[in-house]
Amino acid sequence: MSSPGTPTYASGRFGVLRLRDFRNVFLAQSVSVFGDGITPVALTFAVLGLTGSATDLGIVLAAQSLPLAALALVGGVWADRLPRAAMMVASDLIRAAVQITAAVLLLTGTAHVWQLAVLAACHGAAEAFFRPAAGALIPQIVPAPLLLRANALMGMSDNFGWMVGPAVAGTLVAVIGAGGAIAIDGATFLVSASFLATLHVPAVVRRDSAKGFVTELRAGWYEVKSRTWLWVMLLRACLVLCIVVAPFQVLGPLGLLAQGHTAAAWGLIQAVFSAGMMAGAALAFRYKPKRPMVLVCLMGTTAVAAPLTLALGGSALALGIVYAARGVGVGLLVAVWNTTLQTQIEGEALGRVTAWDWMSSTALWPAGLAVAGPLAQAFGVTALCWVSAGLGLVASVWVLFVKDVWRLRPAAALAAAPAAAPSPPPAVPPRD
Repeated sequence: MSSPGTPTYASGRFGVLRLRDFRNVFLAQSVSVFGDGITPVALTFAVLGLTGSATDLGIVLAAQSLPLAALALVGGVWADRLPRAAMMVASDLIRAAVQITAAVLLLTGTAHVWQLAVLAACHGAAEAFFRPAAGALIPQIVPAPLLLRANALMGMSDNFGWMVGPAVAGTLVAVIGAGGAIAIDGATFLVSASFLATLHVPAVVRRDSAKGFVTELRAGWYEVKSRTWLWVMLLRACLVLCIVVAPFQVLGPLGLLAQGHTAAAWGLIQAVFSAGMMAGAALAFRYKPKRPMVLVCLMGTTAVAAPLTLALGGSALALGIVYAARGVGVGLLVAVWNTTLQTQIEGEALGRVTAWDWMSSTALWPAGLAVAGPLAQAFGVTALCWVSAGLGLVASVWVLFVKDVWRLRPAAALAAAPAAAPSPPPAVPPRD
């Protein structure tokens, strides 16, 4: 929901970039997400290079997600209390320090798995405060009628980084090592923080003064449970991410390694997925679903295609094609989902609701990562992919039997006609 006094904006598909604050958020993400795309590939093969253990890999990957899930609700409460841009800058600086430390350990040959796990946990803790603030910030700086376009652009920026980052990660690891690749990620966080530090964000209009922490935490939960469509979709995402998406972050590389492929193959597949997401985000410029939650469910169900392909003995090429198609669906899903939250939830509670979104997405993610390696070693990658695809399908489509999922329609504010502006709007004075 846009805040009062938001300036007019230019018409056209990319007119939202004429808003100074949104443009700087867009640039900050465009830089930092490039590093984010490098690190998973570099970290995966750094751990495998240290011990060769799929279990260790799952533990390190889970270590980042666990504090993100545990602290997301705390971050959400503070995102509705503190200046959101300042929270984002602080998080970027902490994550820069974490990545640079990990890089030094790897480059000097002194890294141990437990150290990488601890640093990953620190990274996840900082991210737990960044995500709710970032999700709630966009409707403060973008008028409601342009939110879908803004989210689509943010999705394209995010996915471009995730396309380029993994694509070059394998080469970077081969040339400068995993430590050097992770150091680049640390540098991108510093650049992102410099952009975010320039933001002038209007204060959140609150109907009541801030209450106790627990009271505000409960109020955030009430915002979720009072909307059936919201809590069932959050539960659905939690299950699918745990059963399908998280395990495949371990099963995918293991399956490709068994076929004789290297880190470059997994990196390119991730890049193809991001290219598909860019196409899906671009589709969001024009396609406005009449039943947004039905679309989110159907697009999210495509996650089962990846383990199913591997279970059927598909090659890296086949997996890449599946990932590209799935990426289109997920790119559209993300833009529609974010816009729905931003227009259905009041701004003063959006940080907490966004935190519930992130918490539900990550609550069982560490479990999915941690058990994938041991189960794959015990039963084999193929068998586990079959189970993941079957259970994931059931976990995804059950929400289509919930009436409120079909009843939810786009907010009326999204139908408002954009107002044209002949020149970029002036900056809003800082009020937070």
